[in-house]
Amino acid sequence: MQYNLLVVDDEEIAVRGITEGIDWSGLPLARILSALDAEEAKQIFNEQPIHVMISDIDMPMENGIQLLKWVNAHSPATKTIFLTGHADFRFAQQAVQLNSFDYLLKPIDHEMLKSCVEQALSAVREREHEDAVNQSYAYYYDQWNRQLPLLVERMWQNILQGRSFTTRELEANFSLYGLPLDTSKQVLPILVSVEEWKVEWNARDEEIMAYAIKNAAEEMLLGGRPGHVVQDGSGLIFALLYAPDSDPDNSSVEADTDREAGNGPSGALAASDADANAPVFSARGGSSDAGRAQTLPERAAEFIRMSSQYLYAIVSCYIGEAVPVADLRQAALQLAELERANISRTGGVFRSTGSKEPKKCGVPQPNLQEWSALAEAGRLKELEGRIEDQFLLLQHDQPDHAYLIHYYYGAVNAIFQLLQRRGLSAGELYPSDDWRGDDQLTKSLPAMKHWTLQWFGRAAAYFGVREKEASVTMNKVKRFMEAHLHEEMNREEIAGHVHLNPAYLSRLFRRETGQSLTEYLVDMRMRKAQQELIETDAKISDIALGVGYCNFSHFSKQFKKATGLTPQEYRRGIGAALD
Repeated sequence: MQYNLLVVDDEEIAVRGITEGIDWSGLPLARILSALDAEEAKQIFNEQPIHVMISDIDMPMENGIQLLKWVNAHSPATKTIFLTGHADFRFAQQAVQLNSFDYLLKPIDHEMLKSCVEQALSAVREREHEDAVNQSYAYYYDQWNRQLPLLVERMWQNILQGRSFTTRELEANFSLYGLPLDTSKQVLPILVSVEEWKVEWNARDEEIMAYAIKNAAEEMLLGGRPGHVVQDGSGLIFALLYAPDSDPDNSSVEADTDREAGNGPSGALAASDADANAPVFSARGGSSDAGRAQTLPERAAEFIRMSSQYLYAIVSCYIGEAVPVADLRQAALQLAELERANISRTGGVFRSTGSKEPKKCGVPQPNLQEWSALAEAGRLKELEGRIEDQFLLLQHDQPDHAYLIHYYYGAVNAIFQLLQRRGLSAGELYPSDDWRGDDQLTKSLPAMKHWTLQWFGRAAAYFGVREKEASVTMNKVKRFMEAHLHEEMNREEIAGHVHLNPAYLSRLFRRETGQSLTEYLVDMRMRKAQQELIETDAKISDIALGVGYCNFSHFSKQFKKATGLTPQEYRRGIGAALD
């Protein structure tokens, strides 16, 4: 790299002696500049970088010491070498205090000055190298700090997903990431379950709102205490509270005394019933009573309320027991199972207090085929009543997760069978963004009830409209055939009259009447022929033509097939009966 050298002296001959009298060719100098006073030197500094400055101290108007003060403020990387004709200790002292590079007395030995400039350039290079290293370090340190939350989250994700760490590896990670933990400390997990959104979000907005829930959990559940909020590989959000350093026996993360609530899952604690005296973590922030910090259940209840009010989410919190890091995965699995088993209560605080034998649901699975038939018939109100009755029974009996899983797949199968029977694809009735996995729907009875009403209701509404449309269409088809009985008719002509695909019309007509178009047309012609044979004296051949048969023999065969008699026998028999 090439550098710039500036020589400042009020005596032009002294300047030229340095700039022209010294062979600078061996040094990495791009430009050698000169100034006859401090003001001119400043102007040069403002126009280009100066790496080394050689300056006389004793100059009129503004001396070298004053110039160095300005240089230190505006170009602190510049190395300054002072020249003076007076061995004035006061000047030398000021030069040292201002961090000048060197201080030389006139007359100057050219080789000594060149050597001094060479040393100054080396110092400039060394400073540039240090700056580059520091800049690089600052960049990577900034990147490290930016990535640190992700690295910590990934570590906890690995632990929650069952990756095995040795004690040494855990200790190394805690130290590397600056976590106030060691393997002797305990962690208290809290599962944050987003059970239902009160607003319909698209996929992107739902992801954003889930991120907001995660941030709110960090602020409100941790309450300023050491910990981390992490989303595991399956999408579950866990708040992990660390034991404080001042708590060697981890007593502050011991489970508080809970109350069983109703018939809910084991250890259930409704948000509104949070024990005010539970000795769990205290928050730095708000408190429920003057002089008393909020307990963990109280903070969880407040978090649930705020999530509902501001984030439009129905959330429950499942509080585990404090465990060593090595046991954290098992504790998280227990909370996930507690959350999965709780389908009847939402928006509450629940504690894991040991397992209980699950109570079997006494409500039988609904008659889904009956619901499917009601949907196909378009009987929406009756269908909704059956669904409401079923879920009212379930609300009282509180089924387990397995019951809802069995019900969900049975309901989906019933709907698909209905669509297949009617020649429809699922996409025609249910857009792709309507689909949600069973893991979401089976979290709660309200969610499953909403889905059931929506899906079966949509089918009922669709088929109800189609039934009315089909009835109108069938009447048009029948009137068209009746008006054109005397003509030859085919399926394409009839379908064209009602603007339908011939194959679709055939399926629709058979479903509505139980007969094919051809069968219905033949029946209509035979009934008309019977009427004509009874009420008129027209020739049988003319009657045949009047109902669309040009071939009398074919007409006779069709008539006998329909009535068991030939046209002549039918007329004579009816006549004899009338006599």
